[in-house]
Amino acid sequence: MQELIQVQKTTINGADINSVNSREIYDYLEVATAYSEWIKRAIDKYDFIDGEDYKIILTDSKSGKRDYIVSMDMAKELCMVSNTEKGKETRKYFIQCEKQSQRVLSVPEQIALLAQGNQIIDERLTVLEKTKRLENWQERSLHDAKNQKVYEIARDDKALATKLHRKVWSLFKKRFNLPRYNELPAIKYQDGMSFINNLSLVDMV
Repeated sequence: MQELIQVQKTTINGADINSVNSREIYDYLEVATAYSEWIKRAIDKYDFIDGEDYKIILTDSKSGKRDYIVSMDMAKELCMVSNTEKGKETRKYFIQCEKQSQRVLSVPEQIALLAQGNQIIDERLTVLEKTKRLENWQERSLHDAKNQKVYEIARDDKALATKLHRKVWSLFKKRFNLPRYNELPAIKYQDGMSFINNLSLVDMV
């Protein structure tokens, strides 16, 4: 079915319903009257209710330009009362859209839809895994591993220990390309621990 006017989901009166931007109906029907006058006249004449049949969105705060997002029932009525061939065509189109949305999906269609949903979930989980920050215990573990490595190498040399504390984090940030060590993604926590544990004096001089 060719798309004449975009149908979208909008929350009206507390429910997500199929809806249409009435400005698109206005443009498609080629109404001669100004949009704001046309929609307000229709609302007054046919007793459409704000918050039930439509909702208003501000599209330009400077000019105060507003669009009216309308329910499918209101959209069909706007088309019907235009009393034009395009109006009849558009009303039939909206009826077909509703039938399409209410149609029970076949098993292959349901499987395809589930697969698509699972793919989106997998992609989002991958992004989350890559960007998830260290948990507190992981940050503490890295810090403890750093201290252990420094005292293992410096022993009782306090001056050397002070230098090594800074050097470990400097090498760590360079290795993982980070501004701060605790910005290491959680997914690389084990890599970070291994890096610190494998450092030697040779690496830090």
